[in-house]
Amino acid sequence: MGAAGICYTERKIKPTEKGWREMAAKERAIHLDYFDPAVGKVPNPGMGVQGYVYSDHMRFGYTWAEIQPSVPHEMTPLDRKSLERMAASPHCDNLYYRCEWRDIQQGKGKLSLPKEFEWMLEACEKYNKTWSFRIMSSSVTSVYKDSVPEFIKDHVKMIPYWRTIGVQEWYPKYFPEYSSEFLQYWNELNCLLGERFDKDPRLEFADVSGYGFWGEAHHYSLQRPDQKEEINWEPDNVEEVTEFLMESHLKAFPTTPACMNLHYTEYGFADRVLEQNGVWLRRDSFQAHMNTEEYRWIHRGAKKGAMIWEPIRAHIPRTAPLLFTSSQMVQHCLDYGANYFGVAFTPWDFVMSTHNYQDLMDQMDAQVGYRLRPAMAWRRENADRTQDLVLQLLNDGCGAIPGALRLKAYFPDGSTAEKELPVGAPFKGDENLFALPIPERFWGASEREVIRVSASLKMRGKEKLVRWAVRQELENPFEIVLPLRAFVD
Repeated sequence: MGAAGICYTERKIKPTEKGWREMAAKERAIHLDYFDPAVGKVPNPGMGVQGYVYSDHMRFGYTWAEIQPSVPHEMTPLDRKSLERMAASPHCDNLYYRCEWRDIQQGKGKLSLPKEFEWMLEACEKYNKTWSFRIMSSSVTSVYKDSVPEFIKDHVKMIPYWRTIGVQEWYPKYFPEYSSEFLQYWNELNCLLGERFDKDPRLEFADVSGYGFWGEAHHYSLQRPDQKEEINWEPDNVEEVTEFLMESHLKAFPTTPACMNLHYTEYGFADRVLEQNGVWLRRDSFQAHMNTEEYRWIHRGAKKGAMIWEPIRAHIPRTAPLLFTSSQMVQHCLDYGANYFGVAFTPWDFVMSTHNYQDLMDQMDAQVGYRLRPAMAWRRENADRTQDLVLQLLNDGCGAIPGALRLKAYFPDGSTAEKELPVGAPFKGDENLFALPIPERFWGASEREVIRVSASLKMRGKEKLVRWAVRQELENPFEIVLPLRAFVD
């Protein structure tokens, strides 16, 4: 009983609390700085808004009848001025080229790059943009009966198909039989492309393709014109075919991240390759019937890589009334987790979108991808009297870190310390702190001396500096400067 009549009881300290107190007694720490979340666009590798330079939807128009992809007429030729206007846009980060096999190879052992492809490469240099691509072995929206080069048709059987949608007199169309001959021709194409472009630092990723309509690993079609319902036709050797195409691609592009459509996850190799640093996922469109398993696959695959959303117009004919608007469609894709977001299938539509949908473009700029922030920085003295720089790294974006981050600290005398983080770290809600050792000669330094810290992102075999997504003004957007503040006793 205390002097004032108050009863005191001994408070037992829990083991975890006791451990915390013991640790606190063994270290000293001082906060060096704090950084707030950035507002607006922070461009970085492995993320951004995509503009389609070329696709199988190249039709300029304003009405559905003008742009309907199943209408069998020639595509609108791309003019260089429209491409450059899109490439120059501050909203455009990555230029995407999607073409048919017949467009890029006309003979064995040699590529035949279209002029629009060359324009894209020149625009990337001029406007400091990255690029990516997909080659299709079949496309429902092609203006041709098939998508393969003429020189392989004597060696590869063509399979007819029909669609319940579109202009029926335009059918049958054809896709190639996935024979050993076809696979060898496709492997040669991969090797030619990889030899030419794999080491290009501006090539951000390349799509795994060769199987299925649009290279998206499915064949929803009719095998006969009298069938009533489309089915996903697949050959008996589909596992071997898709795995061969994946391995061929990865071998041809040893340093460039690979992107595979979500449909490829239906096959056995997907589990294995998604564990690699540099194999990413694509969903070809956001649709009202996407199921829960797709959601799980997306988040499972995107933990260590990028998630890429292909553009789609916000027209959902299978739901009445309208299920979501254009702005909601953008938000839904961001909610799923998006590193890249495609805007329209042509440069003309991209420019119209930036003119008419400024709010949506600003929303994508501010939320798409990852946003790396050192929320708090410590100088810590450990129990053994060594000192560390400790960073609380946060990802404020909607997407994942698509690779392995490398932190690098630069000390006043020019010496450095480095640390490579696990692939995908920091994850959303990550509580881990990341420490870099401070050399002994700076243990007595004061805030008149500073540490500069940068981060680079390794995506498969390519490594690029990352801009810090902070609101504070930085002299160099790739460096934070931390004064070596003295400890407070």
